[in-house]
Amino acid sequence: MKKNLFKKSIVLLTITSLMSGCYSFGPDGLKGTHPLYNTAIVESLNEQFIQNIVRLHYRDPAFFLDVVSVTASLKMDLAAGMDQSAFDLSQGGADVLQFSAAGAYSSTPTIAYAPMQGENFVKSVLEPIAIEDTFALMGSGWTNRRVLSLCVEKINDLDNASGASGPTPQLPPKNMASFERLLHLFDEIRAENLIVPIIDSKTNEIKLAIKSSVTYQNTISEIKQLLGLDPNLELYRVTSDFVDHKPDTISIRTRSLMSVFFYLSHNVDTPPQHKEAGLVTVTRNKDGSEFNWANTAGGKLFHIHQKSGLEPDMAFVTIPYRGQWFYIADNDLESKSTFMLLSQLFRLQAGAAKANAPTLTIPVR
Repeated sequence: MKKNLFKKSIVLLTITSLMSGCYSFGPDGLKGTHPLYNTAIVESLNEQFIQNIVRLHYRDPAFFLDVVSVTASLKMDLAAGMDQSAFDLSQGGADVLQFSAAGAYSSTPTIAYAPMQGENFVKSVLEPIAIEDTFALMGSGWTNRRVLSLCVEKINDLDNASGASGPTPQLPPKNMASFERLLHLFDEIRAENLIVPIIDSKTNEIKLAIKSSVTYQNTISEIKQLLGLDPNLELYRVTSDFVDHKPDTISIRTRSLMSVFFYLSHNVDTPPQHKEAGLVTVTRNKDGSEFNWANTAGGKLFHIHQKSGLEPDMAFVTIPYRGQWFYIADNDLESKSTFMLLSQLFRLQAGAAKANAPTLTIPVR
């Protein structure tokens, strides 16, 4: 009787030990899998962005899938056993008990995708970026140069390659020097807090304060001159109306999210054989030479390289497309920063649009 009780106690203790090991299984499993899922999702979304930019370069349709959910069922299998070798206790023998135990767990992740399409999504990517959103981005730490270069087509009479907001044009943009000079002047006073957006508490109008400064008097004066503003004022109305320009008003025309994607798609390296086959539009100067999109405000901040043969090393994100590798170099910090801003713009504009189509659920094995 005591012997049987002893056996049962040992078996119970073994199983209890295994189950107590399971107690920390949940937190340990989370620590082991959460970073991996996070990394996989970020990398897949980054690749999707680059793929769509390259698609637009080739005038192929862009398409977006969003990761709706990631679920994982964790299963723990326990096994315990006991072998007994019996000896005659009356002859001084003893029972020898051999215990065995095993435990294993498996994870079955399921990823649900949803196509980003439908009326709400299309409107969100085609509508101009709100002026207040561009100011909010500049106020959150992004430089005026990066936000204005990507998001703005025109400020008063200063044009930022407005013809580049669609498929690659055959002719190069004109009069880029004045807009580039404005960006340079903004860079000079970047840390001085001399240009500040203000929301009028009574009218809710957006206004822009351009403050006077003894140290930067010439810079402020040139900014107002470039924009055709009254030099005696410090507070200017902000509008998107270009019909009736006034010296107390700054008119801003912003790009849509899709226009930003198109604009960035022009500075994608292309193999010569693709140009010769007419797979992409080659923008040419009046003398017939090829225009370099790296000379535009956006092109100076974003560049996608191309490589044939083996997958490139030292790449931040790489995709295969049309038999080539397209990538952002890992040490190209300007392009990586612009890519980060593009991701924020996408979530800002398109993140609120809900997909009307059913989700695509894929079990991962």
